[in-house]
Amino acid sequence: MAQRNRDFISIGLCILAALTLLGLPDDRQEVVAGQLRRSAWSTGQWVFSRVIHFARGEQRAQHLLTQNVALALENMHLREAAEENRRLRQALLFRQRNPTGEVIPAEVIGRDPDQMFDVLVINAGRDVGLQPDWPVITAAGLVGHIKVVDHHSSVVRLIFDARVSAVVQGSRAHGVVSPTTGNRFLLEYVDASKDIKVGDLVVSSGMGGRYPKGITIGVITDVSAEEQEPLFKQVGLESEVDFWGLEEVFVLKPGDV
Repeated sequence: MAQRNRDFISIGLCILAALTLLGLPDDRQEVVAGQLRRSAWSTGQWVFSRVIHFARGEQRAQHLLTQNVALALENMHLREAAEENRRLRQALLFRQRNPTGEVIPAEVIGRDPDQMFDVLVINAGRDVGLQPDWPVITAAGLVGHIKVVDHHSSVVRLIFDARVSAVVQGSRAHGVVSPTTGNRFLLEYVDASKDIKVGDLVVSSGMGGRYPKGITIGVITDVSAEEQEPLFKQVGLESEVDFWGLEEVFVLKPGDV
């Protein structure tokens, strides 16, 4: 109803203006008509210029937004390239520390969704001579061992479901490493008389045949007396291997193969 009333008022004003214009002398009619034409023309020019200005502003904004997205994407690629270069430099240093030629690099290409925390797949297999039970490591420490070998890939069993014979560097205390939660482990059956400190390094002892001697397993985080077995110490350790973010690993070829 309000809109209809406004329409009637507008029509009435137009009719009144037309009647008023008709009542003027001819020379005044021409003057008023000229002014109206000039006003309409200038108003049209202003509206058109504002439309062009707005369109150009939108175009500039779209261009800047596109540039910002492109720069953000380039920064992402540069950060990823820098991280990859860092990992490759670590791998190169590791290879240089092991010049025997018995270290085979491989990339992680998958995980078993049903055993996400226990198994991973690498892009090396019989094509590079891999065999079951060969140790898998990184520069940070022990990862696990080859479980299944295919032609171009292999399944690696992580050390979360294994028990590894180990020794504490320095005190030379022997024990057996077993998993607990996450990347934490227990060093069991450690002689209570041995001098063991937080921060000591635990490495594989070489006993058992699967893992060679001296491979880092973890760093001791806590030491306490074993309540039920006073002859032994309870030792906790943590691996520095990022098991859930592994991208590159190394397979160790046994010396007698």
